[in-house]
Amino acid sequence: MATGLVRMARANEWWAFKFAPLLGTAYATAWVLGASSWALLPRLLLLLLALTVGATYVSLINDWTDRADDAASGQANRLAGKPGALVGALLAGCLGLGLAFGYYFWQLSPQCALLYLGAWVAYSLYSLPPARFKRRGLAGVLADAAGAHFFPQLLTAALVSAWAGRALPLGWLAAVGIWALACGLRNILGHQLGDAAADARSGVATFVQRRGVARARQVAVWLAFPAELLSLAALLALSHGLLPLALLLLYAGLEWFRYRVWSVPLAVAELGPGRRLLLNEYYEVFYPLAFLLLQCRLHPADGLVLGLHGLLFGPHIWHTGRALAQAVAVVAGKVRSR
Repeated sequence: MATGLVRMARANEWWAFKFAPLLGTAYATAWVLGASSWALLPRLLLLLLALTVGATYVSLINDWTDRADDAASGQANRLAGKPGALVGALLAGCLGLGLAFGYYFWQLSPQCALLYLGAWVAYSLYSLPPARFKRRGLAGVLADAAGAHFFPQLLTAALVSAWAGRALPLGWLAAVGIWALACGLRNILGHQLGDAAADARSGVATFVQRRGVARARQVAVWLAFPAELLSLAALLALSHGLLPLALLLLYAGLEWFRYRVWSVPLAVAELGPGRRLLLNEYYEVFYPLAFLLLQCRLHPADGLVLGLHGLLFGPHIWHTGRALAQAVAVVAGKVRSR
């Protein structure tokens, strides 16, 4: 039963991809404020639970409203054939829990409650008729980016600030917001580019279908990606920590090695078989670990949070660590053979 619910919620598609970067922002914000992640841990787990409820709601309404489109394009749908009563009960549970979390956030800070609500509204508009922004080109791209990245990332920073009782610099919030929105735009455009053939078969008027593949690539490569890089640079500069930058350079070296030595294709936006989307691994692995390691220097108890983070996202961290070890072994072997 539990496995079936996890499958319907599509947790494997968003757990590490969405939540590891969100926790990275939580750790980074705590570092900027001088707060301990260990002291914030119960609240951070509460945030994860609140976001899990929202992500489950998103997965359910996406699949439920996509059934006809997926059937027309020949794609699998996890809710195809599932009884409407079951789906309705799950959605009602998500909405009830979401309201409870929203009430708690409102008591803490109306700003936090509105950011949490913003993510729910954005994704409801994206999926549900009559709005169904997914079929409305640019509106769909913006709604997805806002619901998946912009609102959750700003919510995370705002909650850490409220829980720590310390105000954040406006520059930090601006950098987080721009970075999250740009990252979200690049990811949804990449998803739509990867699904272009299926969307054409089902007649879903996404941004890619309305504006064309070439225009979507231009927006992702020449608008979203530069904005993402500049805002990420601002975040790292405002943090005044060298380790996140050092690990960014390590990540870049690993991707270069994969491309030159292992012939792994890289992509700025367009997803495809075997392609690696640039920076996603940095956000999922290096970004949170960098700020946790920084915090361990000031707050030794944060080492316990580091261990828990490793348990929550172990497979992704292990995969990256193994790739680094293999790359080092290849380089060492070449050096010895000379």
